[in-house]
Amino acid sequence: MSDFDPAVPQSFIKNLRDSETSINASEELKDLLNPSISAQQLSPPLTGQIKKRLNRENEYYWARDRNGQDPDHSRVEELRYMGFEFATTKDVEMCSQDTVKGADDKGFSNEIRSGDRRLMKVPMRLWREMRKAHNLRAIQQTYPQGRGAEGSPMGVGNTLPGVRTYLSEESVEQIRSRATTGEGGNASVARVPK
Repeated sequence: MSDFDPAVPQSFIKNLRDSETSINASEELKDLLNPSISAQQLSPPLTGQIKKRLNRENEYYWARDRNGQDPDHSRVEELRYMGFEFATTKDVEMCSQDTVKGADDKGFSNEIRSGDRRLMKVPMRLWREMRKAHNLRAIQQTYPQGRGAEGSPMGVGNTLPGVRTYLSEESVEQIRSRATTGEGGNASVARVPK
């Protein structure tokens, strides 16, 4: 079999040849290299996937909504308070019809559920506002800037309480030249004149 599947990276084939492993070592390896066998994933769960968005004015979100003996609808109710609504079959077409519960004779249902999750929709503007708030919060956590009482960025003196700081006209090299080794020998301590 000298003709290999083009989906298999050439570097993999080169490494296979360099390792002197027989191409006929196993049935699985033969199948991997065989161009007449197409790679298809048959195992991903399609129950939670939207096949087609019929209403593009909304964004869709799976929310926790536990039913059964110990129901908990708190997350769904929180989202409804914030402006979310239940998605319907007029909004989306699902990959698996098992997720559509209680459809009428015309196929309409306002309950699209996958296990303990319920599909909800939110207007795109509100979704973007929420995503912007999340992104800003992530940026602020990544690049923290303390804020003073006036709302302006705090200075070094505010962020390091109890530590004397000063502005110096000296260069970094001049400050480093004044640094000496401490008694323990493993730390440099800058001697700052009082």
